[in-house]
Amino acid sequence: PETTKAQEVIVTLPSVETTAPVINEVTTAPPETTTVAIEEATTQQDVIKTPLEMSDEELLEWFNVNLNNVKEGMPGFEKSKLTTVSDIVLSNQAANTLVGFVKGALLSEEVQTTTVKKGDSCVEIMSPDGERYASNLSASDIKDIDASVSGTSYVVTVTLPDAVNPSRDTGAYAKIFNFITVDDVVSTYAPKVGATVDRKNIEVSYSGCYARATISPDGKVEKYETYVTCVISLIDASIKKVVTINTDVDITLVSTTDYTNFTY
Repeated sequence: PETTKAQEVIVTLPSVETTAPVINEVTTAPPETTTVAIEEATTQQDVIKTPLEMSDEELLEWFNVNLNNVKEGMPGFEKSKLTTVSDIVLSNQAANTLVGFVKGALLSEEVQTTTVKKGDSCVEIMSPDGERYASNLSASDIKDIDASVSGTSYVVTVTLPDAVNPSRDTGAYAKIFNFITVDDVVSTYAPKVGATVDRKNIEVSYSGCYARATISPDGKVEKYETYVTCVISLIDASIKKVVTINTDVDITLVSTTDYTNFTY
């Protein structure tokens, strides 16, 4: 057969891939410690302790902050203070005829009831009188602190250690209570019972004193109570009633102050 001048040439080109090549990226994971630290920080931020889960220091701070908010926030409440003479002991048997007189003299004007309206200042009414705080206690001031549940609220009880002749200027008692000092005995209590006694022979001893607050979960004080008991000791006192009798005198006073019916 004849050969044509031009011969058809069929060229087969290599196939071209249309898929882009895959490049394997190397991803470096963050250090394991970094991940753990983030998780721990998140956990700590999200956890809110209840008073039952707090340490003693944390619980005391929670108690202080919420109690002090009463003086700052000025809710309304009712205050009732009752002081009683629970015991009188005289060393001179002849002086026992004075027991009724002493008890009657001390109890005069010792029952107090006060109503505070919402928005009114209670700085001079809620103990300690005249202070901007209701409790300024630190962990080293207290003997014990305890939390329990009452309904949906928490009851926190703070107990103070025993004390002899505490001062209103320093010490744990001055940070939360109104209480009787040696000065009070000299100016008020000894004259009430007609007693003359040297200042150095006066002793005021406290024991079993506590403060107890019922606080809602959001920090509102619902009830508050302080309990103070003391023994006023007069050594070699002269008590004059018709005749003068020299005797040692131990007078036990119990004072309970209740704050109730809070309105916010």
